[in-house]
Amino acid sequence: MDKIERVINALRGEDVDRPPFSFWYHFGLQHLAGRAHAEAEIEFYRAHDLDFVKVMNDYPYPMPEGLEVVDAEEDWKRIEPLDGNHPAWDEQLSALSAISDTIGKEALFIDTIFSPWTTARRLGRSNGLLNARRDFPATLLAAMGNIATSLANYAREALGRGAAGIFLSLGAATDSVMSAEEYSVWGRQFDLKILDAVREAPFNVLHIHGSGIHFDSLLDYPVGAINWSHSTTPPSLKEGFAKSGKTVMGGINETTASHVSAPEITQQVEDAMREIGPRRLIVTPGCSIPTDTPVRNMKAVRAAVETGPRE
Repeated sequence: MDKIERVINALRGEDVDRPPFSFWYHFGLQHLAGRAHAEAEIEFYRAHDLDFVKVMNDYPYPMPEGLEVVDAEEDWKRIEPLDGNHPAWDEQLSALSAISDTIGKEALFIDTIFSPWTTARRLGRSNGLLNARRDFPATLLAAMGNIATSLANYAREALGRGAAGIFLSLGAATDSVMSAEEYSVWGRQFDLKILDAVREAPFNVLHIHGSGIHFDSLLDYPVGAINWSHSTTPPSLKEGFAKSGKTVMGGINETTASHVSAPEITQQVEDAMREIGPRRLIVTPGCSIPTDTPVRNMKAVRAAVETGPRE
């Protein structure tokens, strides 16, 4: 079974020869041209013989011209929708094109997009987003709508460059940021705008970031798989699978990946395979692994999925 067939079958709940696997970390290459970023992603993919690539897109969302930070209400009013081929996206889109040209016929790749809430938070000062929500909520909602439109346009363009879907990282669907009721106003409509734009893509993933996540309120999102830090926050991988009925991406505790032994990584992967069974599982970390994770630990993941759970 080739890599593309293996991933697609896992997403559909069909037979696989073994669970597909992948992992990722932040390369910190957003200061480089897109082609250099692509080369790092491809080299990482080749080194570990991954079944698919989650592109770690850390290029920043563009600031309104002349601003170093979005702060006052008038600043938020300057955030306008951007086309999918806007020059602001040039480097990250060129990275996708290079990845597609090199490995597009042998493996799927998906592009990381951070939610409008996370994107807006990064544009302002510390606590600036919370202050804006308190002081001028209507203006902030309009700005976030424009950010969501921009990211939806970008997501469509990413598919045009060969991506099989997006990895949408939610930054607000957690009790540490806001309640589920608040998220229904400040997160849901904007996150769904992005997912609806690429609804037909075969490999869209919902990543629910943080602890105390609003898992149950996100089950209707149009994605093929769900990913969260199941080792550190409920639900467990098994419970999340039972609740959602969707393919789950997990099995590796990313918070300990850099300082446990390779046999412990093997045990984590075997436990996930036993819990979920031969279908609907893609073995990954619950979030990004640390950049100092030993190579032997990463190699243990592939060995474990190939061997299967021991009796």
